[in-house]
Amino acid sequence: MRNLLLFCMLFNPWLLTAQNTGVLQKIKQHALQIKTIEADFVQTKTISFIDEQLVSNGKFRFSRPDKMRWEYQKPFFYSIIIDGDNITVIDNKKESRFDAASNAMFAQIKKVIINMVNGKMFDTPDYHATLHEHDNYYVVNFKTVNKAMKAYIASIDLYFTKRGYLMEKIVMNETSGDRTVIDFKNQKLNQTILDDVFKP
Repeated sequence: MRNLLLFCMLFNPWLLTAQNTGVLQKIKQHALQIKTIEADFVQTKTISFIDEQLVSNGKFRFSRPDKMRWEYQKPFFYSIIIDGDNITVIDNKKESRFDAASNAMFAQIKKVIINMVNGKMFDTPDYHATLHEHDNYYVVNFKTVNKAMKAYIASIDLYFTKRGYLMEKIVMNETSGDRTVIDFKNQKLNQTILDDVFKP
């Protein structure tokens, strides 16, 4: 279950001036132009009470408005599939299915994951957004204000390239002190993804 939810302080925050609001608008506009995404990812998990980092690799696929497949391939197989309100979790050969419409927890999980991809994170009252600048990236920090999500996630950092406003990294800072960093590689935008990809 924690894998579903895990989907810094070195930067000087900007005040959200008119100029910075313009940057956020460009990021949102770019996100709205994305119909599909296919990418490889590397996830690095830091657990507060373990010295060794946990590294896993996989593939991510998204199709607007609400289809997603998040698949860990190494060192284990674990897949999360969202198709509308239908959520399927595949752990090795075991399948579990959930209805987000009738389950508040899974509705929140779906909302967080999909909103990060389609740019709606900027419009949700669940987070307070601030903008930072670092090297070649704009970094948007979302501090959790939603009480239900605050029990799991303290904040989320999304890294966008200054050229193209493409999201290349997600950093999740958990309330427990754990930290998850997801780096996206080989991103392909607006290419055809067959519907079968989003089926178990």
